Amino acid sequence: MSEEYRVPAIERAVRVLRLLAARDSMSLAQTVEATGMNKSTTYYILRTLLAENLVQYDDAGQRYQLGPALVELGAAAANQMNDVSIAKRSLAELLEQMNVTIVLYRRISLTEIILVDKLERPHRVRITLQVGTPVPIQGGSFGRVFLAYDQPSQVNAALATGLQLFTSKSVTRKEIFLRDLERVREQGFAVDHEGYALGVSTVAAPVFGPDGRILLVAAAVGFTNEMDEQRSALYGRLLRECCERITKMLAGRTELVGQDESWAGHQPLKDREYRT
Repeated sequence: MSEEYRVPAIERAVRVLRLLAARDSMSLAQTVEATGMNKSTTYYILRTLLAENLVQYDDAGQRYQLGPALVELGAAAANQMNDVSIAKRSLAELLEQMNVTIVLYRRISLTEIILVDKLERPHRVRITLQVGTPVPIQGGSFGRVFLAYDQPSQVNAALATGLQLFTSKSVTRKEIFLRDLERVREQGFAVDHEGYALGVSTVAAPVFGPDGRILLVAAAVGFTNEMDEQRSALYGRLLRECCERITKMLAGRTELVGQDESWAGHQPLKDREYRT
């Protein structure tokens, strides 16, 4: 991630949490020594984490240890990873029919998504994609799927600063981009040829959670010279059908943790009005 998007205070807090996880409990002095931070900074970080129940404090021993809120967050993360595991089982079968890398994305903010897992065919040239890599929502077909099921006001907010030019083939006119979103809703998948990276084409489709919101987006990533329009359309249909099966498998789950209320509604809206 670019340095301009990093928050030093959060990095220091995470460093403290990782230390406590490794050493069970620590005094303030031990934490200062281990982190190399000054005493006042370390103290304020610990007290902030304490206020959020991310750490707890033993008055008798004057030591800090991990707090109960992390159990809740860990359970939420485990629940989400279970969703990924379910999706991967179905997508692994689909991978046998495609000469691509399949990736799974989750949305983390209005304008950003993150790669949470990937499946690759052995013994083939691979496109390097790192799990945990954040991607702008406008990037490739995967971000377009998330946006296609947003409310118009959310789309306008996500595009408020204009469309980014990733390559010479990126769509930079808003009216064309919005028509692409309509097409995604009509056919159930998105296609992008070299709009995010030259030489790379992607096809993506949504997996919905039991609440009707997009839970994950699955994307097939391949070399453009191996994914012409006909093959891209075939991959799109196969991917959409697979994602529909995954959605049905998840439909029996009644409790999903960590879904943001701001994201998409249950069905594509027929009468959407976007500001261009």
